[in-house]
Amino acid sequence: MFTWVNWDWDACAANIDESQHSEETAQEYVVRLAVEKVNFSNPDFQANDIIIAADTIVVLDGIILGKPADNRHAYEMLTQLRGRGHFVMTAVAVRSGDCTNLQQDLCITRVQMREYTDQEIKKYIISGDSLDKAGAYAIQNESFYPAVGFDGCFSSVMGMPLCHLERTLRKLPDYESREMAPICQNHLKYICPITNYVMAGEEIG
Repeated sequence: MFTWVNWDWDACAANIDESQHSEETAQEYVVRLAVEKVNFSNPDFQANDIIIAADTIVVLDGIILGKPADNRHAYEMLTQLRGRGHFVMTAVAVRSGDCTNLQQDLCITRVQMREYTDQEIKKYIISGDSLDKAGAYAIQNESFYPAVGFDGCFSSVMGMPLCHLERTLRKLPDYESREMAPICQNHLKYICPITNYVMAGEEIG
């Protein structure tokens, strides 16, 4: 999604422990992971760099569904989610390369899944698309088409709430603002009903 904005960027894996802490809520968990990722040190970071990190989880009946361990696990997750509503939580964290000005945000979107069949699940899993996705699905997958609706941010369910990211980046002193909403909507081909509220600072999406 960063390619949509024409940023000059590099990806860096953050080697952190992603175990959930005792008594930690889903919201606290996903925000902590994003913050730990953005704080992960890398000798290549420069003082004028902007570091961006995010983490996405699926929450069904209060239970966190992360990325499936294997195809069997993916099948179990998709069976659990079938025909159900759940929440997708994506936390973003940003900071300057000199470790100052850390800012964070959280986007929570409710997604309603359709009544897909066992055969559709198996076909989707065979495609390989489920293994690196929280909840074992990609909402944008056109052949599987797992969801029938959502209330919140489409791009957040894909893994990066671009308007939430933009409003968080604007808190950094050296960030050059972008008009993220039209870029996002152009690529996702829909009119977002919440973008103005997000950019106004409301806790929505």
